[in-house]
Amino acid sequence: MRQNIYLIGFMGSGKSTVGPLLSVQINLPFYDLDELIEKQEEITISEIFESKGESFFRKLESKILVQSFRLTPCVMALGGGAFSSNCNRKSLMKQGITIWLKAPYNLIEERCRMATHRPLAKNTKKLETLFRLREAYYRLADIHVNIQGKSPEQICAEIQDKLDTRF
Repeated sequence: MRQNIYLIGFMGSGKSTVGPLLSVQINLPFYDLDELIEKQEEITISEIFESKGESFFRKLESKILVQSFRLTPCVMALGGGAFSSNCNRKSLMKQGITIWLKAPYNLIEERCRMATHRPLAKNTKKLETLFRLREAYYRLADIHVNIQGKSPEQICAEIQDKLDTRF
């Protein structure tokens, strides 16, 4: 069995909430890719977007993702756009199991509406376009878990069931 567990999904899908719970249940360390980036750069993701732009951020994200492969085995929450990169996606699928925390757009929009730390969520029309675009990539994940109407604990239990059944 591949040992790394990568949680993917759109911003607001619960990756950073589910990840730590799952890591405790399966006894693996938890990492959040965005937190690793912020720690290395010593500024927030929003500040990186504002000062250096999204293109710079995506290159940095890919670089730190590759560096993170030595943290194995682990559970890792990825930023919403990390799985959209073909290079990242191929590497992730070789390194571990990818799990899509699938949420409907209305739930994502509701969760992101008041968030000030999400630079790509400021414009709701662009947010929905980005959501629809990224869904095509997320569908390539090894496991899909619909999160709507479920607690983080229920989501973790479903992930564990799917891991036990599939791997």
